[in-house]
Amino acid sequence: MFDKIKSLTKEKLFRFLCSISDQYQTGVAMINLEHPDYPIVYTNKAFSILTGYEEHELIGKTISSFNGIKTDAEIDMEIRYHFSTKSPFELNILHYQKDGSAFWNSITCQPIQGDDGERTFAIVHCKDITEQMLSKMLSKLEHEVYLELEKSGELNTILQLITEKVEKYYIRDIYCAIHVLQPDYQLKALASGSLPLAVIDSINDIEISTVTAYNQSAVYIKNLALSDSFKKYNLTSCWSKPIFNKEKQLLGYFSIYIKDYFELKSADLEFLKKLSPIIALSMKYVEQQQELKQLAYIDMSTGIPNFNYFHNTLTQWVEKNIEGSILLIQPSEYSSIVDLYGRKIGDELIRQLINRIEPFINNKNQVIYGRFSNSSFILAVTLPEYELDQFISQLLQVTAAPIPIANREIFITLKIGISPFDNTMSIDESVRRADTALTKARYQKGAVVSFFEAETDGEIQRELDILNQLRFGIQNEEFTVHLQPKVNLMTAEIEGFEALARWYSPVLGNVSPAEFIKVAEQAGKIRELDNIILKKVLQFQNERQMKGLKMVPIAVNISPVHFYHESFVNDFITLVNQYNVSSQFIKIEVTESVELFDFQKAKEILLELKQFGYESSIDDFGVGFSSLSYLQQLPFSEIKIDRSFINDINDSGMYAVVQTIVQLASNLNMHAVAEGIETLEQFVLLQKMGCRTGQGYYFHKPMSFEDTKKLLNSIK
Repeated sequence: MFDKIKSLTKEKLFRFLCSISDQYQTGVAMINLEHPDYPIVYTNKAFSILTGYEEHELIGKTISSFNGIKTDAEIDMEIRYHFSTKSPFELNILHYQKDGSAFWNSITCQPIQGDDGERTFAIVHCKDITEQMLSKMLSKLEHEVYLELEKSGELNTILQLITEKVEKYYIRDIYCAIHVLQPDYQLKALASGSLPLAVIDSINDIEISTVTAYNQSAVYIKNLALSDSFKKYNLTSCWSKPIFNKEKQLLGYFSIYIKDYFELKSADLEFLKKLSPIIALSMKYVEQQQELKQLAYIDMSTGIPNFNYFHNTLTQWVEKNIEGSILLIQPSEYSSIVDLYGRKIGDELIRQLINRIEPFINNKNQVIYGRFSNSSFILAVTLPEYELDQFISQLLQVTAAPIPIANREIFITLKIGISPFDNTMSIDESVRRADTALTKARYQKGAVVSFFEAETDGEIQRELDILNQLRFGIQNEEFTVHLQPKVNLMTAEIEGFEALARWYSPVLGNVSPAEFIKVAEQAGKIRELDNIILKKVLQFQNERQMKGLKMVPIAVNISPVHFYHESFVNDFITLVNQYNVSSQFIKIEVTESVELFDFQKAKEILLELKQFGYESSIDDFGVGFSSLSYLQQLPFSEIKIDRSFINDINDSGMYAVVQTIVQLASNLNMHAVAEGIETLEQFVLLQKMGCRTGQGYYFHKPMSFEDTKKLLNSIK
């Protein structure tokens, strides 16, 4: 055929090419390559349909005549270059029909050579590939969205990217925006390509005065009734596509604001239909990322930030050379609350404390916090020393009122360990120091604030050594019992004894009860230790009972953790019955802080013990959570006045306090026992105020069983 074409004259070649063009179902135009403008000299009917022009209107036009506002000028220049060089090409370009509608035009050009060897004409095949190009654009957009999702994961950033890319690459001159459904079911514009969000919101509030159409797929508004302030944007209509998730729940709307008067075509609608799932998937992905972030940075039990969040944020501070203080905070009663009511109630305690603290935390820009452990939370503040003191005072005030827990109102005390942080030490070291300071505060009564001191590390090492040897001490029965007499202050008679645990470790030597008891409580060994002491006391009493020797009651201290254990009473009665010791010769001592921590449970335990014939005393009265209204309802037979009161009894104010406690005991049909009597002056003052019983070094030091036997045997 080409040989035939080459043999044709220019005129015959033209007629031949026209005849061939008419046979094509796709748009064909014949271009005159000899003319400098490269005009169209012939088109077939399909080309006319493609462009919207009548065939006679197309003659004399150029390919550039179909350019519009979004046509790529570089591609247009490339087309002209190929025409000028009379070379074949295949290119895609955005063209516009006669009515202004845009379409993607796939152009394939083949220059035709005549009998004179010159390429006089070019056959241009044109095809509407709008749908394919929009699909390609969607794929590109989807890829860019996923890259941004991996990069930032922020919903506003992703939605903004989508609106900007659609405005840039879409075939029509539009603005676009994305509205997201809020928790209160209101739509809020979160992203807009080039229109300010304020304008988008204002447009949404405008009353629609003309045609509005809607169905399940879209809302289309013709002839927006815009005020003069919006007319500069040349908006004519609006098309909104709802965004649904897989569960058919509405997530929001994607809206385009059209700048011309041409209605959307099927290709437009198909594009926007396919765009909606991309937006939905992006929103779902961001939601999942936020959930993962919550798992990574939120303590799910309380809803507060966790330690990962705290550590990461503090790292950013330190990198910016910000310095300040770390406060590690623990409610003293946490462990007991968890033992009584369970872990969920412990979580609730932490949550309520944070709720109380948040109001004055939120007023300060440089405060971060997070949960540190089950029983504690951590803060970092950037405050000068004088402001830090005020801040700590505010923290301590949050426990001034009781906290409602498990249908009870419980007073809480806080232990606070404090350490500085700056760029001279690692964050982990700063936190360790705050934890060390908290450990020191933990073993002191009441609310305690402790600052890190280097020597505390030695104390911690000592505790670790005690903990390591404690298990061996219990297994090898290294613990012994010393008894301290309780003396009648009026008659000097021995009324009873208090059993005191003693420990000599082959590795550590003598270990103070103040050291090993708190370690045993923390290590969960206190029940075993209490039972060792109780067994030794029962063996002592059983031996004297079997021999018919003089006996007096011996009081055994029960740790708070042990006292509230669900099997305490049963275990205690079972053990006592093994030695067949009469109940009148064994007493139970519990501390005031235990009694007042859970009044109802303490009352039930004490009443049950009383039914079995066992009397009980309240130890260290006056240094815990004193509550006289509770005291009168509890079945104690004895109040032990803490030694700290006796030490200062010569002070008139303290004398009045001790006298009041003695009188209170008498009014409640209890008798008072003064602990720690060491001087004649203390003894005389207690006698004068009517205190019946006392114990202390003034009378007797704690003694071994052998010395106790000698003392009792000497009594006639």
